[in-house]
Amino acid sequence: MTGRKKHNLTDPELKITCLRILVIIVVGIISMRLFFLQVIRHDYYQQVAAKEHYGYTELPARRGEIFIRDYASGEYIRVATNVTLDTLYADPTIIQNNKIVADRIAPMIFDIETERTNDKKRVETEIKRAKTEEDRDKIKTLTDEELYKQFYDNLLEGISQEVRPVILLSDTIEEAALKEIESMGLTGIEIADGKLYAYPPQIADRAKLASVLTKYMNLTPARLEQILAGKNRYVVLAKKINPEVSAEIRQLMEDDTNKNFFGLGLTEEYYRFYPEVELAANVLGFVTTEGIGQYGIESKYNTQLQGKKGVFQTQRDGSIYGRQITVGESVIQPAVDGDDIVLTIDRSMEMTIESMLAKAVQDYRADSGQVIVMEANTGRIMAMAHYPSFDPNDFSAALDTEEINLTPAEVSQLVPIEGTDNDFWFYRNVTAHDRYRVMREEIQDGDQTYYIYKRYKNWIGLEAYQNKVVAGAYEPGSAFKPITMSAAIDDKDVTPKTGFNDPGIKKVDEYEIKNVSAKCTGYVTMVNILENSCNTGIGWVAEKIGRNLFYSYMIKFGFGERTGIEFDNEHPGQIEHFTQWADSELVTHAFGQGITTTPIQMITAYAAIANGGTLMQPHIVEKVIEKNGRTIETSTTPIHKVISEETSRQITAMLTSAVENGVAKNAGVDNHYLAAKTGTSQTYKYGKPLSGAGTTIASIIGFGPIDKPQFILYVKLDRPRSSEWADSTAAFLFRDIATYLYDYLGIPPDKA
Repeated sequence: MTGRKKHNLTDPELKITCLRILVIIVVGIISMRLFFLQVIRHDYYQQVAAKEHYGYTELPARRGEIFIRDYASGEYIRVATNVTLDTLYADPTIIQNNKIVADRIAPMIFDIETERTNDKKRVETEIKRAKTEEDRDKIKTLTDEELYKQFYDNLLEGISQEVRPVILLSDTIEEAALKEIESMGLTGIEIADGKLYAYPPQIADRAKLASVLTKYMNLTPARLEQILAGKNRYVVLAKKINPEVSAEIRQLMEDDTNKNFFGLGLTEEYYRFYPEVELAANVLGFVTTEGIGQYGIESKYNTQLQGKKGVFQTQRDGSIYGRQITVGESVIQPAVDGDDIVLTIDRSMEMTIESMLAKAVQDYRADSGQVIVMEANTGRIMAMAHYPSFDPNDFSAALDTEEINLTPAEVSQLVPIEGTDNDFWFYRNVTAHDRYRVMREEIQDGDQTYYIYKRYKNWIGLEAYQNKVVAGAYEPGSAFKPITMSAAIDDKDVTPKTGFNDPGIKKVDEYEIKNVSAKCTGYVTMVNILENSCNTGIGWVAEKIGRNLFYSYMIKFGFGERTGIEFDNEHPGQIEHFTQWADSELVTHAFGQGITTTPIQMITAYAAIANGGTLMQPHIVEKVIEKNGRTIETSTTPIHKVISEETSRQITAMLTSAVENGVAKNAGVDNHYLAAKTGTSQTYKYGKPLSGAGTTIASIIGFGPIDKPQFILYVKLDRPRSSEWADSTAAFLFRDIATYLYDYLGIPPDKA
């Protein structure tokens, strides 16, 4: 009788089989792990090994420059470049006589203005925290002699400390990781202001601490242990040293036969510099102290501008101190400098228009203003001005604050800003929407808590950096009427001569649409509607078109989507799909209410009207000059046909009549014909429209000459308080700039 063989776990043959299987599995796992480490992660671990075995020093790349052109002379002008200034550092472990060094170096690098500024901030802070009036009276500014002594003492202390606190993590890390480290209660470790500090004298077991912290940073325990020793660490004595002072220090070290200054060193560092100061600052943006472009072109092209850092490696021995092997091979990977960028901006035009805009904002008591000049047939931006602006060489000054004294009644009237705990709006005039931001700081003094209030010195803070031309969406108001009229004429729903009896008031849904001008009542033509900016008339036109077709023309003109101009933060505007429109919205959209656009969208749409009906791609970058010698030029890019040439000609004639006979009359230029339309847009508070001076956005857009337009000009003033109407504010600035453009571009008169 045969039967199934029984398996006995004590059977030697079975044991060997199981062992073989286990060995195969283990070998397979090891092989897969080795493949992952040696092949997949080869480059990463090679870098780690290099950093441990070699002294690993980064060589900075020079950031690419940004140019604009003076079209009168043809000269290229640097508006963003680099300066090389020295940083003075010291290695306290090898300085023999600290006092000799301090005595000679302190007078050379002492800057009395900087020290006075720092002392002023110190006094302001101490006064805020003083408990009594008597304590406040004791707080005094230091004399110049006292400031120098304080500076000298700090310098001497700095070069005397052979073991100093070490910043282990200076980059932003996850808050959870910091909290986890903090919860461990590690001796010699402190977390403050998002940074992880180590205090070497307090650390008893560096090896143990290094093994704990290594998982939070890209360093091996051995390298971290070396850092935690706090030795052979350089201390920075001064940055951005005047070149003349640098030369003196170098000479001092060269003549140092007694090696008193052995341990000092100078190293070159690149700094971003804007020689034209505030010129086109909102176009350019700025570069942070970490070398990162923020806002504008500096942000959009940050990767191309910053280039690629190089590497200098010096071989070290395997000891914990990482001593340099002087006979070891050094490897240099040279830095690759960033690409240069040339903008389409005309320097003379930009400079003149910025000055004119600043004066207008002040004269009309507006919050701010923007001006754009575009070449009609190419979409090339010749000027893009903002006021107020900022100095990118000192960009942080835009965020400087100062304490303000608010009465208890004023404090009770502060309006909390949504999404913040300690930021408020203070309304100087509620009706005019005249307000500024107030920041509240809580001061804890023992058991007593009190508050101080601050505002930005420039009144606007971060807003100073914004390029409102591309990021500032707003309701365009009556400046949108030519877009509506273009759609109607192009679709042959009306002609310029089409007329109808306007009752002066149009009722739709639960609303009444009214006009400002009495000329809009009675028999009016399409020409009269644009001349006198008739809301009821353009509403009638919109109903003739129909919501489907009207919406399609809006999209064809580029509204509701980004233009693609070379900036990161472009706003697409807001236009709901026509199926969502109420009857009243069809009418109000016709005169630019209930939709939002951006200045760059508006001027691009008007350019299509001016150049025969073709929507052009706006651009502000002329070319990118790569460091490999290749130049990438921006080509003129037609997007699509929006309206016919005949429609373009008719709308141009109607807009010319608006300047000659209508609401844009104040924009007229002697001896020249212009085509233009004003717009006065309402602003809102709590969803309700505001009215009166200081509550509107006044704009005007136009072009000239009317037969072959060379420029499109956009002017916008935000909340002018001298008048709420565009024809009394923005139109005059438009006239002055247009007069300048005709002269600057050498355009001959076309009007007798």
